[in-house]
Amino acid sequence: MQRHRTIAAAPVRSASEAWQVVISLLTDTLECSPAILTGSVARELTPMAGLGPALIAAGHLQVSPLVLVDQSIHLSITVATGDAALEVDENLNPVSGGASATANWTLHLPVPIPLAQAVARAVAGSAHLSSETPPSEATGDTSQKASANGGLVNLDALRQLGSRP
Repeated sequence: MQRHRTIAAAPVRSASEAWQVVISLLTDTLECSPAILTGSVARELTPMAGLGPALIAAGHLQVSPLVLVDQSIHLSITVATGDAALEVDENLNPVSGGASATANWTLHLPVPIPLAQAVARAVAGSAHLSSETPPSEATGDTSQKASANGGLVNLDALRQLGSRP
């Protein structure tokens, strides 16, 4: 299930403070799972130390969200600034699905042109950070996807067989 959270930045809090709120939300959500070690999420986000606040301060996370994707989680996080930040009703509770998170979670980052090289450096060598376009839903289980598509029958292949002369 898709979830969305909005964090308030300036003038409510600085970009660095807002980034710490984002880290706390991700940590609190993912570390509910027994598959994820305490402290590991913050360590994985270390390459974002300067980049996260820069994305916030420049307004990039107001337009393009961070997207956390795992088996049962699809969480978009935006960070509001200016007048929009004054209107945010924040929900900083862990996101449902976190208790069943796996060690294969991925945080998809937006890639604004002015910070493209910094994003590329941050994701290089990281198993959990990505600059790829996020999937439109949680990665889920392949058996669930098969049943959601009507079983194990490839309907496109059947249509192609029926259209042959």
